[in-house]
Amino acid sequence: MVERIKIGLTFSYNEGWIGGTYYVMNLIHALNALDDVHKPFLIILSKDETDFEKVKAIQYPYIDYQLINKTDLSLPARIINKLARPIFKDNLIKIKPHKQKIDVLFWGTLDHYFRKIPIHLFWIPDFQEVHLPTFFSAKQIESRRKKYRHLVQQKKDIVFSSQDANNDFNQLFPNAKGNSFILNFAVSHPKEYKKRSIDTLKKKYDLTSPYFFCPNQFWKHKNHMLVLNSLKELKSKGQLNFTVAFSGKESDQRNPNYFKGLKTFVRENNLENNIRFLGFIDRKDQLQLMNHALAIVQPSLFEGWSTVVEDAKAMNQNIIISDLDVHKEQLGDTGYFFDRNSSIELTKQLMFFNQNQISRPEFHYEKKVHEFGDKFMTIIKKLIADNA
Repeated sequence: MVERIKIGLTFSYNEGWIGGTYYVMNLIHALNALDDVHKPFLIILSKDETDFEKVKAIQYPYIDYQLINKTDLSLPARIINKLARPIFKDNLIKIKPHKQKIDVLFWGTLDHYFRKIPIHLFWIPDFQEVHLPTFFSAKQIESRRKKYRHLVQQKKDIVFSSQDANNDFNQLFPNAKGNSFILNFAVSHPKEYKKRSIDTLKKKYDLTSPYFFCPNQFWKHKNHMLVLNSLKELKSKGQLNFTVAFSGKESDQRNPNYFKGLKTFVRENNLENNIRFLGFIDRKDQLQLMNHALAIVQPSLFEGWSTVVEDAKAMNQNIIISDLDVHKEQLGDTGYFFDRNSSIELTKQLMFFNQNQISRPEFHYEKKVHEFGDKFMTIIKKLIADNA
């Protein structure tokens, strides 16, 4: 009988950061694509039992589900810890740790609750706060920096989704001694999304003209305003005969007035007939709308490793995309790039697709999914061997 490596995966279904949710689900799909002998045993760790239903639908064969049960400390215990921390630099009374036998925890955490798990593999998606500090509060920036300093000081093992993020880390922490790995994630789509009638979806979402699709959360760094400025320019010239559909949760905790400002811009510039804000929509609807768009538009000012780009690659769809190094890392010469600060360049790309029949690329994406799972397990096996 095969002795399977036991990997704990922390998971939550979070529409506010759906990329993190999709990351874990895509990882499980990738592991499921491996030959049976190489599949690990997974323990899904979540604070909410309803989260497990999302994972169960994947039908991974070797899996268990564990609720994260952190028993709250009593008021006297919390008072004692508050008094002790300035003196001992730690709590005197600890939360009872998680007991399930797990070889490696991903994503790793500094949380005392998981201290008995021998190996923690951490994930740093990107260093957006370094490149775009004005989009963060001073408290948020310091919180991230504090965490990274702890990881470096404690020589923790870290995985990055891109070479671009790893380069940032090496510049920020040139003397870091822990292992660092680059793991490009890949996406897995539900096959049945293609069975959804595009005519029905167009009617459902009021898409009566040819359309581009921009499927990003409404965070300021996603750069939606550049798209709106392009449409304003085209409308002023009488050349706006298409629609741009946006999907995603319409809130940004860091910039709570951001989405409201977008809607105001649309109204003041009479763009209502050419813009559709779809909200957070069903994943299968989203994918089929992406599949039938003139092209995907990805105008972001910063990314770690874009799920939107991977979605486009998985369906062999064209993507009009900002000129970030990480985007070029993901796409090579298959993207239609524009200066992330230039609505003029974006306008040229939109008009190119609107006026021409553009063939679609071929990414042979199935192998990317297998590579994701295979490289993840290579990293896990190295960490186990190093700690033997």
